Amino acid sequence: MRVAPLLFGVLWLALAATAHADTYPSRGIRIIVPSAPGGAGDMLARELADRIAASLRVSVIVDNKPGASGAIGNELVAHAVPDGYTLLFATSATHITASQLISRLSYDALRDFTPVVNAAYATSVIVVNAGLPVYSLGELIDYARARPGKLNYASSGIGSANHLDTEVFALSADVRLTHVPYRGSADGYRALLADDVQLMFGAITSALPYVHAGRLRALAVLSDRRSPLLPEVLTIAEAGLDSVDVRKWMGLMAPARTPPEIVARLNRTVNAILEHPATRAWMERKGFEIAGGSAQEFARIMSADDAKWRDALRRMGIRPE
Repeated sequence: MRVAPLLFGVLWLALAATAHADTYPSRGIRIIVPSAPGGAGDMLARELADRIAASLRVSVIVDNKPGASGAIGNELVAHAVPDGYTLLFATSATHITASQLISRLSYDALRDFTPVVNAAYATSVIVVNAGLPVYSLGELIDYARARPGKLNYASSGIGSANHLDTEVFALSADVRLTHVPYRGSADGYRALLADDVQLMFGAITSALPYVHAGRLRALAVLSDRRSPLLPEVLTIAEAGLDSVDVRKWMGLMAPARTPPEIVARLNRTVNAILEHPATRAWMERKGFEIAGGSAQEFARIMSADDAKWRDALRRMGIRPE
């Protein structure tokens, strides 16, 4: 009979996993950020890493692994040992849309990762050159419809978050815009200020100085509620386009098969951090919308986002390369 040895082996593995979880963490944690330093995801990952380190009393380092729209960093975590010491700070752009734009990946964006917690949503804003004679989203739509293809919009590159966001907006608003990709958002803003392009979807924190200086005009924020940084600017739903949902989540993930007890410990830790007044104040100043919640809820958000963007890319005629 082999039942007893087999049962013993299963019980031993379960006890080992539980013992490991009870002592977690016993050494430093590495959080992979699959994008370059300085972006919104990197900024939030570093803030949370410092607070996780203080809470768990271990070192937590952020390791930027940019390239291939996030695929390089994602791949490192997908194939890492699932022990809770190598984590991923992902965004919907680097994780979901990137996986649908790149063919022949060595990982599956849903199956090869364990969601830990959705930390926040990044708030974006639709801005236009101040010389454009439009003062609301409705006026922009009317202006663009009267001039099909004449308005240029900037993006951070083909397949980038603001490229896809603008195309979703154009489909929903039934307007035709001309895409001008740049190497990053900084180049896009320079082109927008020079009137080489007339509009752009950008992070609220990076657009804010130009809006306050009167060089750009903010028409709508892409959020469920108005931003305290631009309280007078309507949400996109208030402006009349409630069908446009392009919020970008930012969250912590682990490799698939990470012990549930470790995932739960990390989830509790980050949720407590997100509830702290100092964290909430910092995130509000940076234009982040706090999320939080269970790992299961984050998994549902990821699955819905995957289906949403798969359908949007199909309707836009964008295929994996």
